[in-house]
Formats: sequence, C-alpha cells, structure tokens
Amino acid sequence: MKIKMNAVAAATAMVLGTLSTAANANLVITEYVEGGGSNKALEISNVGNSAIDLGANVYKLNLYFNGKTEVGKTETLSGTLGAGESIVYHNADAGDDFKVGIASQITWFNGDDTIVLTKDDSVIDRFGKLGEDPGSEWKDADNADFTSKDRTLRRKASVTVGDSETTADFPSGDQWEVFDKNTSDGLGCSGVDACNSTSTPGVLLITEYVEGGASNKAIEISNVGGSAIDLDANVYKLNLYFNGKTEAGKTETLSGTLDAGKSIVFHNADAGDDFKVGTASQITWFNGDDTLVLTKDDAVIDRFGKLGEDPGSEWKDSSNADFSSKDKTLRRKVSVTSGDTDAAADFPTGDQWAVFDINTADGLGCAGESACDDSNPEPNPDPEPTPDPETGPCTNCEILTPVADPETFNDEVYYSDVLSGDFANAEALKNTLSTVIAKDHKQLTYKQVWSVLTYADQDPANDKNVIEIYTGKSISKFSNQQSGSAVGKWNREHVWAKSHGFPSESQWGFTDAHHLRPADTGINTKRSNNDFGACKDTGEEVQFDGKGTGNYLDKAKDCWEPRDEMKGDVARMIMYMDTRYQGTDTAITGMPDLVAVDHLTTSEDDKNPVIGTLCDLYAWHEADPVSDFENNRNNEVYKYQGNRNPFIDRPELVQQVYGAACGDESAPAPSLDLEGKIVVPETVNEESAYIIDASALTAGEDVTLTYKWEQVIGEEKTEVGTDAVLSLTAPKVKSDETLSFTLTISNDTLQNTKTVSIKVVNVPLTFDVEFAGTTTINEGEKTTITATVADAPEGATYSWKQVAGSAAEFTATDLTLDVTSPSVSIDQDLVFELTTTVGEESFSKSVSIKVTNTPEEGWKKPDGAGSLGGLMTLLLPLLWQRRRQS
Repeated sequence: MKIKMNAVAAATAMVLGTLSTAANANLVITEYVEGGGSNKALEISNVGNSAIDLGANVYKLNLYFNGKTEVGKTETLSGTLGAGESIVYHNADAGDDFKVGIASQITWFNGDDTIVLTKDDSVIDRFGKLGEDPGSEWKDADNADFTSKDRTLRRKASVTVGDSETTADFPSGDQWEVFDKNTSDGLGCSGVDACNSTSTPGVLLITEYVEGGASNKAIEISNVGGSAIDLDANVYKLNLYFNGKTEAGKTETLSGTLDAGKSIVFHNADAGDDFKVGTASQITWFNGDDTLVLTKDDAVIDRFGKLGEDPGSEWKDSSNADFSSKDKTLRRKVSVTSGDTDAAADFPTGDQWAVFDINTADGLGCAGESACDDSNPEPNPDPEPTPDPETGPCTNCEILTPVADPETFNDEVYYSDVLSGDFANAEALKNTLSTVIAKDHKQLTYKQVWSVLTYADQDPANDKNVIEIYTGKSISKFSNQQSGSAVGKWNREHVWAKSHGFPSESQWGFTDAHHLRPADTGINTKRSNNDFGACKDTGEEVQFDGKGTGNYLDKAKDCWEPRDEMKGDVARMIMYMDTRYQGTDTAITGMPDLVAVDHLTTSEDDKNPVIGTLCDLYAWHEADPVSDFENNRNNEVYKYQGNRNPFIDRPELVQQVYGAACGDESAPAPSLDLEGKIVVPETVNEESAYIIDASALTAGEDVTLTYKWEQVIGEEKTEVGTDAVLSLTAPKVKSDETLSFTLTISNDTLQNTKTVSIKVVNVPLTFDVEFAGTTTINEGEKTTITATVADAPEGATYSWKQVAGSAAEFTATDLTLDVTSPSVSIDQDLVFELTTTVGEESFSKSVSIKVTNTPEEGWKKPDGAGSLGGLMTLLLPLLWQRRRQS
C-alpha cells in the first residue's frame, strides 16, 4: 500500500531544514593574516551566487581570547555583499600593504585566539576551537606547514559552506592554503590566488616638489597603489607650514577620485607656462625652508620637510650633496611605496628623492623619476569625457533620490510661522526664519553635491551642461574635475568661503548646496577665499580664455566683485548662510554662528566665522532681482536637500531682515498692530466639524475689525468666510493632509495677515465583522462560511481570497464562502480573507478553517507526536516501520 508517512517525513524535513540551513548563508571566513607586529587582517567573502543583505539579519564576527568563551571583541557587519565580493578588516597599525578595507579591533588576535562568524547568533563559520587555548598557535597534525601564527591562510575555493561546529577540533579537514608570513596580496578577493592589481589599495604620496626661479613652484601628489582612491570618502588635505611654524599657513583640500597611477598637480598661478600643470593654488607659496604635510582625516600620511623646524634657507641631506629643497626639482623614487608619516622626524629620511636642476618641469603630472612622455596625458588639458550617461549625472557622480517635491511646495505653509508671527525686531524674524529652513534640511555628502549641482545649475538651453557662476560658460556636466589637470574643468565653489567658519567636510555648511555653485577651477582659485565687495574701481578684471569676465579682484584688499548677472545671486546665497547657521544647532551641524559683516575682513577676523561685505550685498540684491534660473535652482536644491532659500522665495524678507542694518529708510508699510491669538485645533479627523476662532484678536478698544478668511490650495486661494469665527467640516482625505488658511484683518486703514494650518487625519476604514459556519473539517470535506458586516454602507462590495494553507477549491458570493478542503499530509489551517471596499478604501478580516489529516486505517499516532519536539525525537525510519507493521 502507499505509505502516506513519506509526505509527513518530507514536511518534517522542510521544517528542520528551515531551522538549520537558513542560517548557513554563503558567507565564509576566506583569509586570516597573522604577520609581524600589527600586520593582521581578516577577510569574509560571499562565495554564493547571489547578494547578501547584511542588514536583513544580525551578522557578527566575535573574537575570543586565549580559550575564553566570553567575547573579547565584536564587529557587526552591514551593507550588501555581492556574489564573489569580500569584506576585509585590518589592524589600524598594520603596514600599508595590509590596510585593505576597514580598520577594526576584531584583528587584535594572536595565533592562539578563536574567531566565530554568526548570523542572528547562530554560528555559520569559525577559525579556531571555542573554549580551548592551544598554547601559542593552532596546528594541523596532517599538514606540517599549517599554523595560525606568523602565517597567511586562505580558504580553498572548494569550501563553500562554513565550519559551524565551534567545539570540534580545528582545523577541520583540508580547507586552508598556507602562505608565508606578511603575505598580503590576497586581501580583498576570495580564493587562494593573489588579487589582481586593481584589488590592492591605493597609496597617496607627495611625488614631486618643484622650487624653481621666481614663481616656478609646483607640488605633485600621486596614487602609487593598485586601486582608485575616493578622495571624498575621507578628508584629505595638503597643509603648508611657513618657517618652522606649527600652524598651517595654507591648506588645499583634495576631492574627486584619483585612479591608480594618476597624479594631482598644484602650481603657482604666476609660474611659467611649462609649470602650469593641474590647478593653480596658494599651497605652492613655499620657499625652500617651509614644510608640506599630507593628511587623511588629520592623520599624517606623508610629508616634505620637518614640522616645527626652520632649516634656514633650505632642507639639506648630509648623505647627498646634490639634495636641496631650494632651486631644485625633486622627484620621489619609484621604490617608495609608503608615506613618511613622522612629520617631526629629521628630513629627508633615507634615499627617497631624485634631484633635478632648477626649473625642470617635464615630470609634472606623472609619478616616478622620469619625465612624462606622450603616453601620459596628465600634463596636458584633459579631453572632453564621453562617459555613458547611465553612470550618473556627471563623472563619478551618484543618481540621487529626491527628499522633497517642488511641485507641491506651498510657500505660505512653509513660511507660516514667519508670515503669522509678530517680531520685536529683525533679529527675532531672522531667528524664526533660521528655524524654518533648518527643519527638514538633509545633510548631503560632498560627493552628492556634484550631482545636485548638475540638476540645480543646468543650462536651460542645453540639458547636458551646467553654467559656471563666474564665467557664465556652459560646460559639460561630465567635465567636473576628478583628478589630473584642471584645465577646462569645473569644480564646486563655496560662495561663502569654507575657510570662513567651516573648514571640515563634516560640517553642514561645507556641503550646503544653497551656496555651492559650478565654477571654472582656475577662476575658482583666483577668487580663493576673498570677501565680496565693491572693488571694481580698485581691482583688475579677471580674464578667462583671453577675455574679461566682468569679475574684479583687488589683491591688496582681498576683495572680489562678481559679474553683474551674479551679484544678486551671491547676495542671497550669503544671506541664506548668515540666516541658516545661527549657532543654535551646533551640536547637530557642527556649525558656528555665521555672520555677514559690513566690512572686508582682515587678518584679525581670520579665526572668526565672518564674511563681507553686507551692505554691498544688500545693494546687489536690490539691483539684481531673483531670476527664473535662481527660482529653478532653489527648487532643485530643495528637491535633494529638503530646505529652501527664503530670500529667493520671498525677496521682500531681505529688507525686513537686513534693511535697517544697511540704512534703508524705505521701511515696509506699517501693519495693523494686533494682540491675542487665533485658536485652532492641531488636528481634526476627516469629515469632522471644527472651528477656527480669531475672536480673541484685538487692535485696541472700540476698533471695528473686518475679517477675510481664505483657504490656500496650491498657488490659489479660495475665500471661505468673513466672520471672526470660521466653522468648517474637514474633507475626506486618502492620507493625512495639511490645510492652510490666511486671515486678513483690517480696520479700514491698516491690515494684518495671519496664517494658520491644521492637519486633517485620515481615519482608516473599519467594520465589525463576524463569521458563522463550521471551521474545523476533515480533508476532502466541504463547509460554508457566512460573514456579517455591521453598519456596512449601501454600495459596499465584498471579495474573498485564500491567503494561507494548501490551495483549496472555493467559490464566493458577496458574504458567503463555500470551501472544499484539499488533501493534507498533516493538520493545517486554511486562511481566507474577506475584503470590504467602500469607494477607494477597504477593510480586510480573515477567518481560519482547520483541516484535519485523516490517518489511514490501522495507523497509530506515536507517543510524543503532535509537536515539532515530538517529531524531532523520533527517527523517521522508525515511524515508517511502525506504519508498515500496522
């Protein structure tokens, strides 16, 4: 006869399999490095065929010291790990070759410790035996070469499932390939072979120093590693220290992506043409006795010179009479693959530099001791890139997800606290404005700013280009400067110079797109961090492509006057920054109180977060009104950053905030002085009556007031009442919705306008539903379920569907459900859902029908069955045997 228990066995195996194999994702420890000193690393790889969402469960690496069973260190994994991809953790003090991936204390192991990889606290792999101290190392009796001390061990490609038995002897089987001490070339890729060159880390070094005649000065930084460096992922800076000082005199922040083997060059703006490779920068204002320090997140990664020491006129090398930092070109030897990180040590260290004659420029743009040849394009202007437009909005740029919708923006709602407020002075108004525009501000990364600018500053006549702020040039979005030469590229101009209050990328103002604009890199360098002011009569017109730009620079005053078409834009950006950052949310933004002052700042102001010149900016705002381009820009920044520039939306606010400070006597027309408040509920349920009461507002004794209520819908207003008290009924809404009303109060001579908002709450559709009928049947039997829906309105419709259990035959008519149960191997519930729909809303409730398996004649239920525990305690072959015997 047919043994039906086979189906039971299959179902049991499925349940047990869910409990055991679900934790065994294809996540495996694939490399263990225990080298000299701190040269330690651990690699985890996805050896499966599909990506693993590490955030969907809790994946952890746990380190157990010296046979202990209590965790000493833990690393929680996150993100998504694609098929074939790896995560590497390295010791923070390891050599550069081992610094792949993420620095972590999980690498504080020695050869006698144990590492366990878990998913939701279930073991999925291990290295070592939990609870045992092997002495100094784990050994393998079957492989004399295997040791966990002073070795690199790589998991063989044949291992695709982790070793989950933590208390078994280790190692288990022939799973590991052994490599010599301090072998690091396999970190970042699974398997026993070394990774290819593109998988090894990038290394950033100072590779050329030019101190020639007059202003012929340049500095080159190169990536001498094997993979690209995202300079925006950390804060990379080149700092110049004058004459033995320990405070940086000039700083250049690096940005973009620097590919392996590529270089960045900074040159003096007044250098000869042969030296004008890359970007003009004041970082080259060095002489032979100054020090340059290259940092990553303020940690030294390379240096030229000795910090805190003035050598006189030049740095010399007692071992090399030709070496000098004055009137020489020095190139880093190709044998140097790691930076000189001790900035206070004697300089130079070892034989690291090749010496060339004064004014040698033919090596700028490529690392190494030789001149750049024609095969290296870096000294020349980069060609126009032709990237795949699907890669992003610009070179190495992200496709961003909007956080706000300009189409539904309503300025009367957004600025309601300003429009309805009574302010004692301009500062009080400014503080309220600051709160409004800070509310939904989303901090961008500096890399994301590239993308926002391609949207916000798009050329209206060419959607593939952006408009540069100072030149007005339309330039390809994909010509954003990433590395190498900056000629013909655009960069991100901080209109409020970042050195005036927020030099760190972590500070919100550094990445606030409302004051960041595309700018030609050369013109951007000329503007530097100068204040804005009226200096056309005393400065020189800035040239671009041999023509005047309409921008003027007065070097003596550190003053920059932008072209006329941008003066109002600049003014409103500076006023936005001055208003947005009031120092009230410093704990969140890291920003000080920015202040626009009415003078050109001097060296005495350098440490203060100020910029000038306020009243020049005020005049520029009046002379250059808000344009369509500026309005669109405000919308695009709002779309991705979530907040707005109020001086673009409401230009009249400029006068109200800054007019008195700049002696503007044409004050706004006086408004009706009111006392009292409007009483309005914060929320009201849809289709419910409510009242907005303005009867407490008074304008003095015996003053007769008139009222005009208007509801704001989009850009339109609809009059809804002329009494002090407004009685309304909330509309039916699909989701919670905010309504805004303006009240204009007048005494026939003066008037005042107040704005109030109320949230209309969507009330989900609900019904009291009861089910009648037999809900416990045997397999193959039929049953009828009848539902009763209390207080269902006329026109309600009903539908049934099965949502759980084995598929059953069923028919449904309105509130009646007829079900024929299927054949089942074990008892189970069939779940059906009734959905009641009224208009566009619906409400669902489910009913369960228990279907009982009918044992075959002569079969006896084993003791302890009826629970998973019972099934697990009985061997399936024994169950089958009993069935056969019966």
